[in-house]
Amino acid sequence: MIVRKSQAALTPGEKRAFVNAVLELKRTGVYDRYVNAHNYYLMSDSDFGNRIGHRTPSFLPWHRRFLMDFEAALQRVDPKVSLPYWDWTVDRAPN
Repeated sequence: MIVRKSQAALTPGEKRAFVNAVLELKRTGVYDRYVNAHNYYLMSDSDFGNRIGHRTPSFLPWHRRFLMDFEAALQRVDPKVSLPYWDWTVDRAPN
């Protein structure tokens, strides 16, 4: 079982593996499909349109599923990679 880690706690090897997996998704166009899907649901959320991904009670479950699917895509590139989290309460430095 892979345990999700803070991005600040990633070892250099874990960070390199994560970045390499993201770059592979980018190279194959998979990353862009995730970006486009997220943008589609973000842009369609308004006071006058459907609210699917944002501004609705489905915000958290939609994004949870979206991130789980993205992590699965990363793991198809490298099964040891997991999606790190960012603890904004601890690491708020601009750099």
